Amino acid sequence: MKNIACFDVGGTFIKYALINEEGSIIFKDKVASPKENCNETIPREMVKIIKRFQEGHNVDKVGISTAGQVDSKKGEIVFASGNLPNYTGTKLSEYIKNALGLDTFVENDVNAAAIGEMWKGAGKGQKNFACVTLGTGIGGAIIINGKLYKGSAGGAGEVGHTILNEEGEKCNCGGNGCYERYASTSSLIRQYKERAILEKIDVDKDINGEKIMKLVHNGDTIALNVYDNFLNHVVNGLVSITYVLDPGTIIIGGGISAEGEEFFKALNYKFKNKVMSSYGSYTKIIPAALQNDAGVYGACYIALNEML
Repeated sequence: MKNIACFDVGGTFIKYALINEEGSIIFKDKVASPKENCNETIPREMVKIIKRFQEGHNVDKVGISTAGQVDSKKGEIVFASGNLPNYTGTKLSEYIKNALGLDTFVENDVNAAAIGEMWKGAGKGQKNFACVTLGTGIGGAIIINGKLYKGSAGGAGEVGHTILNEEGEKCNCGGNGCYERYASTSSLIRQYKERAILEKIDVDKDINGEKIMKLVHNGDTIALNVYDNFLNHVVNGLVSITYVLDPGTIIIGGGISAEGEEFFKALNYKFKNKVMSSYGSYTKIIPAALQNDAGVYGACYIALNEML
């Protein structure tokens, strides 16, 4: 049976697993992401981990899910943020092939997560769906007829930079009024702080999304108002995705998806009241199922099927 060494590279951790072709995880763990010279430290760490796998198991291929813009045909990083210093330009496939002789397949993390959900998660058995991750930013991926749709140059799915307000807040991408400036969890935190300052309320300097949600559950007026406005922004983006793609299902991942049934009940309610009724009758918004394992499952599937 084939075994795949799988990696999911993020700004905080590199999650890794050895997964067989049936999708059973033989071993998994994580290591802190390097904070310097990532063009050397990350592939070197991967090689060390693969060699440990090889001490007790066969490793047939390598699959990598990673933050940043990816050229999957070349297996290299086109661009990465400052969270992974010097990661831009890293030739992951070439490095691992030269070191270990193993074919290596690399994909953007949100795309890989969507493929993981299609194979073993919330998208299993569904031919079409969109995947949206609500985190510090907003990521997206599109599955059409059981295949990842990447667009003309691999850039499809960047829903975080669709525009909600053309005269809105400046975004890191250089545009104004992008979806992620209003509907990411970092925007929820920012909106809460701004509202609290207006109301002359002291704000916990360590306030985060989880703490805001606790305030929501405790009936805090400011938190409730900000959260309701945040949900409206999230829904506006989901309605736009629906009108463009008509995916039938939208899978939501990211930290806030852990809020569970109450969050998704509110999201679906607002969505059905906002979208045209013909779409609302069958479009469903559901949570991602694989949580932190989505990336490594997607990396495994990509390597097994040699998706370039």
